[in-house]
Amino acid sequence: MKTALLALGLSLAATTVWAQQPAGYHVTLNLQQAANDRLKVVVNTPPVQENQVTYVMPSVIPGSYSKKDYGRFVSGFKAFDKNGKTLKVKNSGPNLFVIDGARQLARLEYSVDDTWDVKQDDSFIFQPGGTNFDAGRSFLLNHYGLYGYLEGYKMVPYEVQVTKPAELFGATALNVRRTSATEDVFTAPSYVTLSDGPILYARPDTASFSTGGARVSVAVLSESGLVKAADVSQMLRPMSEALAKFFGQMPVPRYQFLFYFPASGSPLSSKDGRYGAMEHSYSSVYFLPEISSPERLKSMVVEVSSHEFLHMLAPLNIHSREIGEFDFRSPQMSQHLWLYEGVTEYVAQLVQLQGGLISEDEFRQTMRGKIRDAQKYPEGVSFTEMSRRILEKPYDDMYENVYKKGALIGLLLDIRIQELSQGRQTLRDVLLALRQKYGPTRSFEDKDLIPEVVALTNPQLQEFFDRYVIGQEPLPLAEYLGKIGWDYVPKATVKIRAFGQLGFKYDEAQKEFQTTEVQPETNAFGLRNNDAILAVNGQPLTMDNAEQLLRPLVGSENLSDAPVTLTVRRGSTTGTVKGTPQEYQAEETNRLVNSTAATPAQLALRRQVLTRKG
Repeated sequence: MKTALLALGLSLAATTVWAQQPAGYHVTLNLQQAANDRLKVVVNTPPVQENQVTYVMPSVIPGSYSKKDYGRFVSGFKAFDKNGKTLKVKNSGPNLFVIDGARQLARLEYSVDDTWDVKQDDSFIFQPGGTNFDAGRSFLLNHYGLYGYLEGYKMVPYEVQVTKPAELFGATALNVRRTSATEDVFTAPSYVTLSDGPILYARPDTASFSTGGARVSVAVLSESGLVKAADVSQMLRPMSEALAKFFGQMPVPRYQFLFYFPASGSPLSSKDGRYGAMEHSYSSVYFLPEISSPERLKSMVVEVSSHEFLHMLAPLNIHSREIGEFDFRSPQMSQHLWLYEGVTEYVAQLVQLQGGLISEDEFRQTMRGKIRDAQKYPEGVSFTEMSRRILEKPYDDMYENVYKKGALIGLLLDIRIQELSQGRQTLRDVLLALRQKYGPTRSFEDKDLIPEVVALTNPQLQEFFDRYVIGQEPLPLAEYLGKIGWDYVPKATVKIRAFGQLGFKYDEAQKEFQTTEVQPETNAFGLRNNDAILAVNGQPLTMDNAEQLLRPLVGSENLSDAPVTLTVRRGSTTGTVKGTPQEYQAEETNRLVNSTAATPAQLALRRQVLTRKG
C-alpha cells in the first residue's frame, strides 16, 4: 500500500525523469516494509503488443547448473491495466504467469518470500544464489529471486527503485543513483544484465583497492562482527595483484565482492556444512562461515574467491550464445563446462602459484587431490555431453566433477599446448586471444569453440579434444604429467615412518581433539578411544595448529625418527606419554611426486608451464 502511495505522490520532476527513461520495466521494492521474510514487488511493465503474454520467473540461472524454480516463492500475483482494473492471470507451472488482455497491461503486483529460511532439503537453493530478507538488518537481493520478465521483452531496460532503512548501504556492481538516505535507484539495459548484479544491503562495512587498472571493492556482513571488510580486503589484494600480473591487466574495470559470514550456530548456517560462492560478471557472492583463526579464514577466502574472481574472463569475456542470450525459462546448456569451470579452476590455482601465494609442492598436491576426487565419478563419460545435459539425470550428479576432472583437463591442455609450441604459446595466450575476439557482448557458437582453439594452436591438439574431452577415454595422466617430470602412479607401495594406527576427531562441545578408532596395542603412545590430546611436544593443541601438529603423527615418508611427547587427559587424569615412530610399508593411492630422473627437457617444460612469464 505504501509503495502505491509513493508512486502516486511523485513530484513533477520525478515524473519527468521516469518519462525520459527508455520504455522498459520500473520495479519498486520497499525494504522498510519487509515482514515475515517477505517483500512486496511492484513492476510497471513496458508496452506489450500481444494480447496474451507470459511473465517468466527463472527456472535455471547462469553459473548454476540445477533447477531453482524461483517462481515457487511468489504469491498473490496480480496484473492490472492503467486504470487499476485486474487482468486475468493463470499459472502454467511454478515459474510462468500467463496474462490475458496483455495489450492493456500496466502493472504487476505480488509478494515474494526469501529462499534462505526454508527447509534445507533437496530443493533448497544454495545461499549465494538465493535471497535473504532480514527486516531492519540485511537483505541479499539476487534479482532473479525477486522478479522476472515478460516473454519476448527480456532485453529491454530495467529500473529498480529501492526504499530502504537509512542505516543500510547497498553494495553492488550495478549502476546506481543514491537519490536520498532512504532511496536507491538501480539501472540495467536488460534483464540479463540486471540479474547479473546482486545487491547486499547491510550496515556499511566496506573497503576497496585498485590493481591492474581495476577498482576492487569488498562488502562484508559478519553476523557476530568477527570478520571485517578491511581484513578481507587485505586477504584478497595479493591474489588480485597476482591475477593482474597473470593477464597483464584486469579483464574488467571494476569488481565487487559481497561476503556474508553466518556466525557459529546461526540458524542460517548450512545444515550440511556446504559453503561457497557464486560468480557474476562484475561481482561475486560468498556465503562462508565465520572463523576466528586469521590464517584459516584467509586460506578459505582466497581459495574460494580466486576461482570466482576468474570468471570475469570466462564466461564474461568468453561465452557461447547459450550463456550470452541465456534462456531463464528453458535453457539450452553449453557443452563447454571444461572451459567455464574446469579451466577457470586450473588457472585459479596456477595464478596463486605464479603469484607466490602457494608453493609448487602445494600446487602439485592440489592437482593430486583433483585426481583423487575425480575418481568418485563414472569413467567413460564425454565431458562435452555431460556439460550439454547437466540438468538431466544422471549427469546432474556429476556436476562437481567440473572442478575436479575439469581442472585436470586445463592442466593437461596447457602442457600439450606448450609442448607443441615449444613454449612459445600457453593456455593463457589462447584465453586472451579468445577474449580479444569476443568480449562481454559477443558470443561464439557452441560447436565452433574447439575448432577455433585448435586453429589458434596446433592441428595435433584436435586429437586431445577428440579423445579426452569430446570422447570418453580416461585422461592420460601418467603420460602428460610425465612430460613435466612428475611421476604419477595410481597405486604404489611406500615406506613411511608412523606412530601406528591413529585417528583424531574434534569435540565441538569440549573444544578439544580426541582420539578415535584407536587401540592401545597398535599405536606407539598406547592411546585409547576418546583420550583428549592437549599438547604435542609441549605445544598446546588448537584448531589453528592442529593440521601442523597432528598430521605428522599419522605418518609420512619424510618423518624423522625423533620421539614425540603428547600431553593427554584420560578421564580426570592428565599426563604425558612418549612414542617413537616405526617404519611401515603402506599403500599410497594416486602418488604424484617430482621425478628423480626427470630429463632436462622435462624440467624445462615444467618451468614453462608453472613459471610466470616476464
